[in-house]
Amino acid sequence: MIRKNAPEPAATATAGESLKPRTRDRSATEARILDAAQAILTETGPAGFGVNAVARAAGTDKQLIYRYFGGLDGLLEALGDRIAVWWQQVMRDEAPGPPPADYAALIERMTLRLLHILRTEPLALQSALWELTDTSGLVRALSASRSRALGAWMETTRGDLKPPEGVDAPAVNAMIIAALSYLVLASRTSDTVIGLPTDHPETWRRIEDAVTKLVRTAYGSG
Repeated sequence: MIRKNAPEPAATATAGESLKPRTRDRSATEARILDAAQAILTETGPAGFGVNAVARAAGTDKQLIYRYFGGLDGLLEALGDRIAVWWQQVMRDEAPGPPPADYAALIERMTLRLLHILRTEPLALQSALWELTDTSGLVRALSASRSRALGAWMETTRGDLKPPEGVDAPAVNAMIIAALSYLVLASRTSDTVIGLPTDHPETWRRIEDAVTKLVRTAYGSG
C-alpha cells in the first residue's frame, strides 16, 4: 500500500557539493590546529608542545593531526612554513623608504629591523631563547624558518648590492645579530646589561646608533 503523504527522498548531493564543505572544514580545522600550535609555542615553549597539547588547545581530536599532518613531524613542518611566512611579514612591516644605497645601508636596515622585532614580538624573542636552551626538532624548525625569511627578505631588498671585497659578511652579520639577541634576552631578567640600563629608552637609541656605526665601519660606508 502506497502512502500518499510519504516524504520524498532527500536529493543526492553532487560530488562538487559534497566536497566543498569538507574542504572548507578541513582547511578551517588545519588553521585552528596551527593557531593552537603557535599559541602553545609562544606561551609555554617546546617543553609544553606535543600532539595531545595541541589537540586540546585546538578543541579537536588528536587523530586529525595525524590525518591532516601525518603526526608531529608533519605538524612541525607546517608550523615552520607558517612561521617563515610570519617572519617575512614582520620583516616587511616597516615604514617604506628608498632602496638601500649600498651594502652597509642594506645590513643596517636589516639589523635594526631585527632589533625592533626582537623587542616587540614575543615569538621572535622566545625563538632566540630556545635556540640557546633547546636542541629539539621544533627549535631547529624555528631556526630554519627565520633563516628562510631573512634570505627571502635579502633577495627582495638587496638587488645587486654586494659586500666589499675582503669582508667576511656572514661572520660580521652573525656577530651583530648575536649581540643584539643577547642584549634583548638579557634585558628580560636584568635592568642593567654590561653597564647599560635596559629599562631606559635612551639606551636602545644608543644601541641603534652603535649598530649603525659598526655596520658602516665594517662595510666602509659613510
